[in-house]
Amino acid sequence: MLLADEGAEVVKVEPPKGELTRAREPIRTSDSGSMSGYFGALNRRKSSIAIDLKSEAGIALLHQLLAKADVFISNMRPQALDRLGIHPETLRDRYPSLIIASMTGFGLANAGADENRAGLAMVAEALAGTNGLARDREGRPVWCGFALGDIVTGMTAHAAILLALRNRDQTGEGRLIDLALPDSTLPLTSVALARVQAADVDYSAIASSNDFHGVPYGTFAASDGFYNIGVNRDDFWVRLCSAMGRPELGHDPRYATYIERAKRQAEVHALLENWSIGLPRDVVVAALTDADVPVAPVLDMAEVLELEHFRARGVFVEVDDGIGGTLTQPTDPTGFAIGGRPRVPHLGEQRDTVLGEVLGLSAEQIESLAAAGAFGAVGSHSGNAASATAAH
Repeated sequence: MLLADEGAEVVKVEPPKGELTRAREPIRTSDSGSMSGYFGALNRRKSSIAIDLKSEAGIALLHQLLAKADVFISNMRPQALDRLGIHPETLRDRYPSLIIASMTGFGLANAGADENRAGLAMVAEALAGTNGLARDREGRPVWCGFALGDIVTGMTAHAAILLALRNRDQTGEGRLIDLALPDSTLPLTSVALARVQAADVDYSAIASSNDFHGVPYGTFAASDGFYNIGVNRDDFWVRLCSAMGRPELGHDPRYATYIERAKRQAEVHALLENWSIGLPRDVVVAALTDADVPVAPVLDMAEVLELEHFRARGVFVEVDDGIGGTLTQPTDPTGFAIGGRPRVPHLGEQRDTVLGEVLGLSAEQIESLAAAGAFGAVGSHSGNAASATAAH
């Protein structure tokens, strides 16, 4: 989607029934059809073509598209790709100038027994340690609540593809980009990994809900919501105490340094929350902002959409949902997005256009492909469960 935002012609190759997220709730409906919020969030500006990759005509058609493409992106398991004859290693040999970005649960090379193991974002988050770093106040790991591993892997692919295109400009050679969900998630824990190796004292007994970030640090309650605060410097603690009307605590030897506060996290948390629980969230945030302590309200999605900071920064884009409505979505954060209103494609909507413009096929040739089962048998509900993308 980011590549499409930046001007690439992106063809989304879906199975005859459409990729899985087209049917994922919640779904918006109108007289013009239906749209999954999940699908709509990630597929603007793409062209959709439905191909039955289990048919000879379908796989042959995919190869015709690959011969014209600059980049091939896949999220299918290596075993499934191999059965279809489009394993990345096979494609690397057949199309030496093609850039192939493979995103899998555990990677293609050196994955051992994990090569064809099912992978999800939360699996990656557990293995990379991000799940273990997100903890409640009792120190128990909690899931972050969204597919962090998926998104960061997609953004890693975006960067890798651009680098591979630059490399091809210089060498004429394509590239096989082997991305695994845990590997792409792991850099998010770089600081935590270094800290655990650098610590010459076992701080595990006092780390509790965070590792070396500061105390108090995390999410706390106000009377009508929650806020995040980060006291990662001792002078922030002094300012916080003044904002709470307890300036004497700023220099109390029990709390004056991070290590002493870390030993007494439950006490420190109680001091903060006993003050904030009696005040509205916005009052707490305003008081701590005035004291120059890092703080922000914890917003729900509806509040995020209305945040004036985001509106002023222009970080949202209005997307045509394809059924008569719009979606407000984060724009391409690079600042390189092209103009115009993006649109979410219907399943197979651009088939004839893509095959005509990219491959030069006539209407009669496209009908012949349909008769040969390239787009799925009439009335059939079979098809592949994953999707692939060819970009030019």
